[in-house]
Amino acid sequence: INAEYGGIGVMELIYILKDKAPGCRNVWYADDSAGAGKATHVKLWWETLNYYGPRFGYFPQPEKTCLIVKDPSKIDYFKSLFPGIQVTADGHRYLGSFIGTVPATEKYVSSKVKVWLQDLEDISNAAASEPQLAFAGYYFGLTKKWNYLMRTTPNIAASLTPIEKSIKNKLLPALTGISPISDTLRDVMSLSPKNGGLGIANPTTIADSEYFFSKAINNSLISAIVKNDCTQYSPNNKEILENKQKCKSTKVKNEEERKFQVLSNCGDDLSRQIALLSEKGASSWISTLPLKDCGFLLSKQQFHDGIRIRYNIPLEGVSLDCACGNTNSIDHALICKLGGYTSLRHNHLRDTLTNLLGVVCKDVVSEPALLPLSNENLPSGTTLKPDARLDISCRGFFSPLDKTFIDVRVLHPNSLSNGRKPLKNMYLCHEREKKTKYLHRVQQVEKSNFTPFVVSTTGGIAPEASAFLKRLAQKLSMKLDQSYANTMGYIRRKLRFELLKTTLMAVRGYRKNRCVNISELDLNLFNFYVK
Repeated sequence: INAEYGGIGVMELIYILKDKAPGCRNVWYADDSAGAGKATHVKLWWETLNYYGPRFGYFPQPEKTCLIVKDPSKIDYFKSLFPGIQVTADGHRYLGSFIGTVPATEKYVSSKVKVWLQDLEDISNAAASEPQLAFAGYYFGLTKKWNYLMRTTPNIAASLTPIEKSIKNKLLPALTGISPISDTLRDVMSLSPKNGGLGIANPTTIADSEYFFSKAINNSLISAIVKNDCTQYSPNNKEILENKQKCKSTKVKNEEERKFQVLSNCGDDLSRQIALLSEKGASSWISTLPLKDCGFLLSKQQFHDGIRIRYNIPLEGVSLDCACGNTNSIDHALICKLGGYTSLRHNHLRDTLTNLLGVVCKDVVSEPALLPLSNENLPSGTTLKPDARLDISCRGFFSPLDKTFIDVRVLHPNSLSNGRKPLKNMYLCHEREKKTKYLHRVQQVEKSNFTPFVVSTTGGIAPEASAFLKRLAQKLSMKLDQSYANTMGYIRRKLRFELLKTTLMAVRGYRKNRCVNISELDLNLFNFYVK
């Protein structure tokens, strides 16, 4: 807003400069002005600016002004022509980028890199105690600094190599608790979260493309600056939108190509894991701000374990043997029923859905009993138990007053029964199993709707559960007067964190109390005395 009002305030001054010094091309951003042209034209522009500027509240400051010339041998001449102004043939910083020679540009970029390396050092130190907060600071903050420079300054990829070395050798080990970071794992982590990575890109590989995309999107603005007339600039929004879409499509294509290259270097286990992480919403916890009030805050151990589980890397400090007698591993811990963690995971998700439904529906009940049967003719496979229950029931979800039953299932995609199935077939198989057991009884006896709510421990959501969440988000957005996109994003994040936290409990939770046979106790009271 300040930049816009600042631009309006100097418009009359810009018209005067254009009229009095027509040979000089001048560009303004808020109160930052620049002029370019032959020496005599720039001289006239500078004198006009100093004469008329104060009348509009604009006071040029020679000590903060720099003149860039092409011929180094004429620097003394230009110093006499522009007294009090810094004159250089190398170049100078301008609006966060640099205008000048290649060596001077590299020197400027190196000076920025030096500062950013210290920032990376600080974030790495913070990650030792607060990895989730440090990741958020890096992901939402620090990266934007060199992203801007990449988009405004060409050919700087090589100069950003020290940043990539610091990311791989210091930042990532501090954030993830994994050291050293292999080249394959680094390539995986450079992918976007929705493609199974962490969104910690390698700046040396994206610098050139970022500049190309920025230039392509702003092509109409560049043309207007080069044209340099005083007619009001009206951006061609249609052209800009088309350019954005083209650049976005190209980015997606480039990302898919990089992902294919990464997968070609991974084993089958890691490739399947990346496929699981690429499901919609599965990686939403990575790119979520650590908000305590929303339940999105993780401890140091939880964040490290979450990253290790994400890439199926064994956890540190976990027994190799499970209390049930089997060999312990991440996959076993997530299906072992000892300790009640599978039930806890299911029940916690059920309760979260119940709370969300309570905002928009009536008669929301947890674990409702089904009506008893009275000689109904139901298909084979339908449950006939008199005490059958489902997880949730509510009224007014799909249509007013109609009743809907929901049954929740949390599957582990790497279990023996699911590990060899394609992801789509895996979800459909579990949905069919739920429908076979409950659908006809709910429809014929209860005269109600039934939705199997199937999700995976990695955050994947089955088709019917996804449709259910879209309907829930639609109702919540209308009820709370929030945008659908924000509401859907919150629901996905809320459910994802519930799954993540209960999954983390399962892999580290205590599964069996140490029992001692009473016969093994020494109860010889004759040898027991108190002094």
